[in-house]
Amino acid sequence: MAETKTDPHYPPVDKRMISDVVQIANRGFLSQSASKVLLDAAGINRARQYRAVSEQEAKLAFISIGGPVAMKGLIEGGKLASGAIALNVNDIGTGKIEFDRIMNIDGVSVVTIEPMLEGEEVFIYAARRHYGLYDISCGICGSKPVIVKREGPITPQLASEMVEGLDTSVNKFIFAENIRRVSALCDAAPSILSVEINPLIGNERTMNALNARISIDNDD
Repeated sequence: MAETKTDPHYPPVDKRMISDVVQIANRGFLSQSASKVLLDAAGINRARQYRAVSEQEAKLAFISIGGPVAMKGLIEGGKLASGAIALNVNDIGTGKIEFDRIMNIDGVSVVTIEPMLEGEEVFIYAARRHYGLYDISCGICGSKPVIVKREGPITPQLASEMVEGLDTSVNKFIFAENIRRVSALCDAAPSILSVEINPLIGNERTMNALNARISIDNDD
Protein backbone atom coordinates (compact mmCIF):
# COMPACT_ATOMS: atom_id res chain seq x y z
CA MET A 1 0.00 0.00 0.00
CA ALA A 2 1.29 3.49 -0.86
CA GLU A 3 2.80 5.38 2.05
CA THR A 4 0.96 8.52 3.10
CA LYS A 5 1.69 10.91 5.91
CA THR A 6 -0.56 13.62 7.27
CA ASP A 7 0.97 17.10 7.41
CA PRO A 8 -0.54 19.95 9.47
CA HIS A 9 -0.61 22.21 6.40
CA TYR A 10 -1.41 19.74 3.65
CA PRO A 11 -3.78 17.01 2.57
CA PRO A 12 -2.17 13.52 2.42
CA VAL A 13 0.07 12.84 -0.59
CA ASP A 14 2.02 9.75 -1.62
CA LYS A 15 5.48 10.88 -0.54
CA ARG A 16 7.11 7.55 -1.39
CA MET A 17 5.91 7.68 -5.00
CA ILE A 18 6.93 11.33 -5.32
CA SER A 19 10.40 10.54 -4.02
CA ASP A 20 10.79 7.52 -6.30
CA VAL A 21 9.96 9.56 -9.42
CA VAL A 22 12.13 12.56 -8.55
CA GLN A 23 15.19 10.59 -7.47
CA ILE A 24 15.56 8.74 -10.78
CA ALA A 25 14.77 11.73 -12.99
CA ASN A 26 17.34 13.72 -14.93
CA ARG A 27 17.81 17.43 -14.36
CA GLY A 28 15.31 19.53 -16.30
CA PHE A 29 11.70 18.97 -17.28
CA LEU A 30 10.13 15.61 -16.49
CA SER A 31 8.48 13.56 -19.19
CA GLN A 32 4.72 13.82 -19.55
CA SER A 33 4.30 10.34 -18.10
CA ALA A 34 6.43 11.17 -15.04
CA SER A 35 4.53 14.44 -14.53
CA LYS A 36 1.24 12.52 -14.58
CA VAL A 37 2.55 10.14 -11.92
CA LEU A 38 3.38 13.11 -9.70
CA LEU A 39 -0.07 14.62 -10.20
CA ASP A 40 -1.62 11.29 -9.22
CA ALA A 41 0.68 11.01 -6.20
CA ALA A 42 -0.35 14.51 -5.11
CA GLY A 43 -4.04 13.67 -5.50
CA ILE A 44 -4.68 16.15 -8.32
CA ASN A 45 -7.36 14.91 -10.70
CA ARG A 46 -6.44 14.90 -14.37
CA ALA A 47 -8.31 14.23 -17.57
CA ARG A 48 -7.86 10.87 -19.24
CA GLN A 49 -5.36 11.48 -21.99
CA TYR A 50 -4.11 9.20 -24.75
CA ARG A 51 -1.01 9.68 -26.87
CA ALA A 52 -1.07 8.59 -30.49
CA VAL A 53 1.69 8.38 -33.06
CA SER A 54 -0.30 6.36 -35.58
CA GLU A 55 -3.81 6.38 -37.01
CA GLN A 56 -4.53 3.05 -35.31
CA GLU A 57 -3.58 4.44 -31.89
CA ALA A 58 -5.76 7.48 -32.52
CA LYS A 59 -8.69 5.24 -33.48
CA LEU A 60 -8.32 3.18 -30.29
CA ALA A 61 -8.28 6.40 -28.26
CA PHE A 62 -11.55 7.51 -29.85
CA ILE A 63 -13.14 4.16 -29.06
CA SER A 64 -11.95 4.29 -25.44
CA ILE A 65 -13.22 7.82 -24.83
CA GLY A 66 -16.50 7.36 -26.66
CA GLY A 67 -17.43 11.00 -27.09
CA PRO A 68 -16.32 14.39 -28.40
CA VAL A 69 -12.57 14.80 -28.01
CA ALA A 70 -9.86 17.42 -28.16
CA MET A 71 -6.71 16.66 -30.19
CA LYS A 72 -3.42 18.47 -29.63
CA GLY A 73 -0.06 18.10 -31.35
CA LEU A 74 3.01 18.28 -29.13
CA ILE A 75 6.58 19.13 -30.00
CA GLU A 76 9.76 18.48 -28.01
CA GLY A 77 9.39 19.34 -24.33
CA GLY A 78 5.66 18.66 -24.36
CA LYS A 79 4.73 22.08 -25.74
CA LEU A 80 1.69 22.62 -27.93
CA ALA A 81 2.62 23.30 -31.56
CA SER A 82 1.14 26.35 -33.26
CA GLY A 83 -2.13 25.48 -35.00
CA ALA A 84 -1.94 21.87 -33.78
CA ILE A 85 -5.31 21.63 -32.11
CA ALA A 86 -8.75 20.32 -33.01
CA LEU A 87 -11.74 20.63 -30.66
CA ASN A 88 -15.11 18.86 -30.49
CA VAL A 89 -14.08 16.07 -32.85
CA ASN A 90 -17.13 13.81 -32.85
CA ASP A 91 -16.35 10.87 -35.09
CA ILE A 92 -13.48 8.60 -36.07
CA GLY A 93 -13.47 9.77 -39.69
CA THR A 94 -12.98 13.40 -38.74
CA GLY A 95 -10.47 12.27 -36.15
CA LYS A 96 -8.38 10.55 -38.84
CA ILE A 97 -8.35 13.71 -40.97
CA GLU A 98 -7.36 15.90 -38.01
CA PHE A 99 -4.73 13.41 -36.85
CA ASP A 100 -3.06 13.45 -40.28
CA ARG A 101 -3.23 17.27 -40.42
CA ILE A 102 -1.70 17.72 -36.98
CA MET A 103 1.05 15.14 -37.48
CA ASN A 104 2.11 16.96 -40.66
CA ILE A 105 2.73 20.20 -38.73
CA ASP A 106 6.45 20.87 -38.42
CA GLY A 107 7.92 19.52 -35.20
CA VAL A 108 4.89 17.52 -34.04
CA SER A 109 5.87 14.07 -32.81
CA VAL A 110 2.74 12.95 -30.97
CA VAL A 111 -0.95 13.80 -30.80
CA THR A 112 -2.76 13.78 -27.47
CA ILE A 113 -6.44 12.85 -27.45
CA GLU A 114 -8.65 13.61 -24.47
CA PRO A 115 -12.34 14.11 -23.65
CA MET A 116 -13.86 17.52 -24.20
CA LEU A 117 -14.50 18.94 -20.75
CA GLU A 118 -16.89 21.75 -19.91
CA GLY A 119 -15.82 24.56 -17.66
CA GLU A 120 -13.46 27.48 -17.19
CA GLU A 121 -9.69 27.32 -17.59
CA VAL A 122 -7.55 28.22 -14.59
CA PHE A 123 -3.92 27.54 -13.68
CA ILE A 124 -1.59 26.91 -10.75
CA TYR A 125 2.13 27.69 -10.83
CA ALA A 126 4.84 27.07 -8.25
CA ALA A 127 8.39 28.40 -8.58
CA ARG A 128 11.22 27.68 -6.17
CA ARG A 129 12.76 30.81 -4.69
CA HIS A 130 15.25 29.00 -2.47
CA TYR A 131 15.66 25.33 -1.59
CA GLY A 132 12.41 24.35 0.12
CA LEU A 133 10.79 27.79 -0.34
CA TYR A 134 8.25 28.35 -3.12
CA ASP A 135 6.11 31.11 -4.53
CA ILE A 136 2.70 29.73 -5.46
CA SER A 137 0.40 31.55 -7.87
CA CYS A 138 -2.99 30.82 -9.36
CA GLY A 139 -5.28 32.57 -11.74
CA ILE A 140 -7.70 32.56 -14.63
CA CYS A 141 -6.38 31.72 -18.08
CA GLY A 142 -6.91 34.26 -20.82
CA SER A 143 -5.34 37.14 -22.68
CA LYS A 144 -5.17 39.13 -19.44
CA PRO A 145 -5.13 36.52 -16.69
CA VAL A 146 -5.87 37.51 -13.12
CA ILE A 147 -3.03 36.24 -10.95
CA VAL A 148 -2.79 35.83 -7.17
CA LYS A 149 0.63 35.01 -5.68
CA ARG A 150 1.60 33.82 -2.20
CA GLU A 151 4.59 32.24 -0.49
CA GLY A 152 4.29 28.61 0.64
CA PRO A 153 3.49 26.68 2.68
CA ILE A 154 -0.12 27.12 1.66
CA THR A 155 -2.47 26.61 4.59
CA PRO A 156 -6.23 26.05 4.10
CA GLN A 157 -6.92 29.66 5.08
CA LEU A 158 -4.30 31.03 2.70
CA ALA A 159 -5.57 28.88 -0.18
CA SER A 160 -9.11 30.12 0.42
CA GLU A 161 -7.90 33.73 0.39
CA MET A 162 -6.05 33.14 -2.89
CA VAL A 163 -9.16 32.03 -4.79
CA GLU A 164 -11.78 34.12 -2.98
CA GLY A 165 -11.29 37.29 -5.04
CA LEU A 166 -11.10 35.57 -8.43
CA ASP A 167 -14.08 36.18 -10.69
CA THR A 168 -14.50 32.58 -11.77
CA SER A 169 -17.28 30.01 -12.00
CA VAL A 170 -15.11 27.09 -10.88
CA ASN A 171 -15.65 25.42 -7.52
CA LYS A 172 -13.37 27.50 -5.31
CA PHE A 173 -13.13 24.84 -2.62
CA ILE A 174 -11.74 22.35 -5.16
CA PHE A 175 -9.47 25.03 -6.65
CA ALA A 176 -8.06 25.85 -3.21
CA GLU A 177 -7.56 22.16 -2.48
CA ASN A 178 -5.54 21.73 -5.67
CA ILE A 179 -3.37 24.73 -4.75
CA ARG A 180 -2.62 23.09 -1.40
CA ARG A 181 -1.76 19.83 -3.14
CA VAL A 182 0.72 21.58 -5.44
CA SER A 183 2.32 23.14 -2.37
CA ALA A 184 2.39 19.71 -0.71
CA LEU A 185 4.04 18.21 -3.79
CA CYS A 186 6.82 20.81 -3.65
CA ASP A 187 7.24 20.27 0.08
CA ALA A 188 7.60 16.51 -0.47
CA ALA A 189 10.32 17.00 -3.12
CA PRO A 190 12.41 20.17 -2.56
CA SER A 191 14.46 19.40 -5.68
CA ILE A 192 11.44 20.46 -7.74
CA LEU A 193 12.19 23.78 -9.43
CA SER A 194 8.75 24.52 -10.84
CA VAL A 195 5.29 23.09 -11.28
CA GLU A 196 2.97 24.51 -13.92
CA ILE A 197 -0.52 23.06 -14.29
CA ASN A 198 -2.05 24.93 -17.19
CA PRO A 199 -4.83 24.59 -17.80
CA LEU A 200 -7.12 23.01 -15.28
CA ILE A 201 -10.71 22.77 -16.50
CA GLY A 202 -13.18 23.42 -13.71
CA ASN A 203 -16.88 23.92 -13.15
CA GLU A 204 -19.17 23.85 -10.11
CA ARG A 205 -18.63 20.10 -9.56
CA THR A 206 -15.21 19.04 -10.80
CA MET A 207 -11.73 20.17 -11.78
CA ASN A 208 -9.24 18.28 -13.96
CA ALA A 209 -5.70 19.06 -14.99
CA LEU A 210 -5.17 18.94 -18.74
CA ASN A 211 -1.45 19.68 -18.89
CA ALA A 212 1.44 19.83 -16.44
CA ARG A 213 5.11 20.76 -16.77
CA ILE A 214 7.38 19.95 -13.84
CA SER A 215 11.10 20.70 -13.67
CA ILE A 216 13.64 19.44 -11.14
CA ASP A 217 17.27 19.85 -10.17
CA ASN A 218 18.73 16.79 -8.48
CA ASP A 219 22.17 18.44 -8.25
CA ASP A 220 21.19 20.47 -5.18
